[in-house]
This record gives sequence, structure tokens and C-alpha cells, in this order.
Amino acid sequence: MLAGCGSGGLAPHEVLPATPQADDDHGPLPAMPEVGSDPRGTCEVTADNIEGPFYKPGAPARAVLVGDRDRGERLVLGGTVRTTACTPVAGAVLELWQADARGGYDNDGWGLRGTLTTDALGRWQVRTIMPGRYLDGRRYRPMHIHIKLRARGLHALTTQLYFEGDPYLDGDPFVVSSLIMPHARAGSGRRAAFDFVLPAAT
Repeated sequence: MLAGCGSGGLAPHEVLPATPQADDDHGPLPAMPEVGSDPRGTCEVTADNIEGPFYKPGAPARAVLVGDRDRGERLVLGGTVRTTACTPVAGAVLELWQADARGGYDNDGWGLRGTLTTDALGRWQVRTIMPGRYLDGRRYRPMHIHIKLRARGLHALTTQLYFEGDPYLDGDPFVVSSLIMPHARAGSGRRAAFDFVLPAAT
């Protein structure tokens, strides 16, 4: 099944208005989040979600997905990767990809795509933008960020993260409530956190 595609498939590419441009932040990434920074704070296995038609293997290793010229409200997103025993997972590999502010994916290059590895405390963090929405059949998909996650000895995960308060969450056939993140304004952009939990491979 293709993620982001309803039973009718993608309609001709229609998008919502672009997210307003926010001031760019050229400084270093903020401090890494504390372990367990996700306010849900449980060690329940993270739900999987559809991959979608726009995944490309081989994304470059980087924690800053947004370029100086990319439009969109800036977002710092981070959290941890843990086991079901709440043990942090060092060296877990995350692949992230998302739509730009107008709801389009860069299928020719590596815009808004990246791969990174958790630190010794299982922490990860990226700088990106709030993703745009796009039409899926007759309705818009809510804002979302795609994730693939792999770690030695643990089940691989493919999922999507959604944003609390998005009016397009209701009625979307792919949204899972446990994947909806709270987020808050931070300076000229936004900040959000999510802790992934992976079960042991069997």
C-alpha cells in the first residue's frame, strides 16, 4: 500500500498556500532533549504507519534538513529511541523525509531528507520545517514527517509523525492517535519531541 494515497490515489497536485516564511536561524542546533522528553513518557511500542510513495533510500547523513532558501516555519524536532524496558538505544539509525511548505516532495534530489544516528543516550534531533499539506483524493492529508528507524537487535519501524491541532487529522484514514505530537512556538519557529520505542526482534 502506498502511504499518503487513499483508495482513489493522488489527484492532480493541489496544495494549500505556502507556510509563511520565518526568520532563518543560522546558529547551532539547540541542546539535545533530556531522555524521556516526550510528555507521554511511556515505553509502549511505537505504532507503525504507511511508508508512502515518496521514500528514497540513500538520504545523506545530516541533522539539518532545511536549507537557507527553503520556505516554511522552522521546526526543531527531537527525542529518544528506547526499548520496551525504557533503555536508551545508542546508534539507532533514523531516516526522515517530508513535504516542503507547499506540500511537494523532492524526488530528484535530497531536499528535506536525511539520515542520522542516536547518541550514547539514545537521543536524536533535527532542524527542518513544518511540512506542507497536499491533496490525497478529495481531501488534504494532515502535516506529517516520515520516519524509518533501525537498531541492532530490535524490530525496524516505518511510521509517520503528525502535529497536534492540525484540522486535517480528523477523518484521515492513516492517522494513529499515538503518533500525534504536541508542539510549541520557540523563538521564530516551533519545537516538538517524540520518543520512539522499539521491541526486540524475534
